[in-house]
Amino acid sequence: MYFYRDLFASLCFLFFGAALAFQHPYLYFAAMMCGSLAITAKKKMWKDPIWATLYMKRFEKWIGKIKSK
Repeated sequence: MYFYRDLFASLCFLFFGAALAFQHPYLYFAAMMCGSLAITAKKKMWKDPIWATLYMKRFEKWIGKIKSK
């Protein structure tokens, strides 16, 4: 699971879309910072927070119940 990488990559695209829509320089800067944090999280292999891991286990268990029906 790549919690931080996915989180910052999602925020990067969100800020970049807003920057294109509103043409505001701070939104471009926020997109750039989120992109750099996403790459850093991947290179440094940041561990997922415990609550995200537990949430994914519960989610996968729930999906397993749905698939078995």
